[in-house]
Amino acid sequence: MFPLCVRRTRNPHVVAAFCAVLLLALPGVPDRARSESFSLDECLARAGRSHPSLRAADREIDAARARLRQAGALEPPSASYAVGKLGTPVSGDEHEAEFRVSQEFGALGQRGRAARIARIDITLAEVGRESFLLGLRGDVTRAYRRLQAERLNTQTLQGLRNTAMDLEEMVQTRLRSGSARYLDVLRARAERVRLENDLIESERASREDQRTLNTLMARAPDEPLEPLDSLRYVPLTDSLATVIARARASRPRLRAARLDIERAVSQVAFARGGRLPAASVGAGLDRVPGSSRAGFGAEMSLSLPFLPWTNRHAGVSEAQAAEGGAEARLELAEREVELAIRNAYEAAQSAERQVQQFDRLLLADAADAIRTAVQNYQAGQIDALELFETLRTFRTVQVEHIRALVNYELSLTDLAVAE
Repeated sequence: MFPLCVRRTRNPHVVAAFCAVLLLALPGVPDRARSESFSLDECLARAGRSHPSLRAADREIDAARARLRQAGALEPPSASYAVGKLGTPVSGDEHEAEFRVSQEFGALGQRGRAARIARIDITLAEVGRESFLLGLRGDVTRAYRRLQAERLNTQTLQGLRNTAMDLEEMVQTRLRSGSARYLDVLRARAERVRLENDLIESERASREDQRTLNTLMARAPDEPLEPLDSLRYVPLTDSLATVIARARASRPRLRAARLDIERAVSQVAFARGGRLPAASVGAGLDRVPGSSRAGFGAEMSLSLPFLPWTNRHAGVSEAQAAEGGAEARLELAEREVELAIRNAYEAAQSAERQVQQFDRLLLADAADAIRTAVQNYQAGQIDALELFETLRTFRTVQVEHIRALVNYELSLTDLAVAE
């Protein structure tokens, strides 16, 4: 719409072109005729379904569940066959032989303790998946916001470039009539080239963000993609205390640190249970010399791990030390998460104030300034230098406003995923 409106202004009256610039500089909807459009929620859902690391995390959870079944199961039984009196001058009928099947049962309650550790490991694997998913949501949101900003920036620069082209044509017309200097034409051309260079860089950055977002969603890197949502300012309403309290209750890193302590406590109980005697029971058949019938035999054994020279006491000390380390890591995680949230919250507040400055002070004033400059230049009250200086100022305000918006959105994303 905008280029057609500009092309109709082939006369010195450039005010209409300026109005079109203002319309184009505002957030609009790009042409999606050849691109698939995605909202942010759709991008997050697709990345959550298709990212390979999440599939790997799912397999880790399956492996942890299999370890739980292993922890609650008995050790495999063993079978043995023994013969005796071989190589002695006795007859074959007097040779001894026995066959045994034995089963180890372990210490009392030890399989239950191992199963508790395995259940905690399942929860840890699930929390690890949640932690990666939280980071993935942050990466997808950042890529989406940057793509939104670059699309809007490209659209704005295209409108400003077209306006600069019309201003250049207007200056050339005045040069032919003798009311402008050739230096004014060079200034107009330099301004147009500057905008074209900015547009080239913006298009490159837009393609880069598009490839990043496509890769996160497991799509082809250069597959066309357009953001469906618009980049707009939404005030930050939650207080810092509310954000910190919510993070302490829900951040996967803190949940994992608490689970590490719980696992360490269970590991101490498991190590102490390892000092209890473990039972092994066996039964079988014996060949009795002089008898035509096999006899029945049985055996029972108990381990003595509580003796002072065994390694079980050191195992308890090791588990207790690991518990202390887990408690220290939780304290560190709480401090680091709170620090990250405080920094992200302050960054979001700072970015929000910048956006509000543009909305309250700069945008309307910049629009008035460029409109007045065009009218004054047509009336001969200012020269081309002041006109293009005003255009550069207007361009700076528009581009910096977009940058402030995306910085604010990125700060909100950092606040949402900080851990």
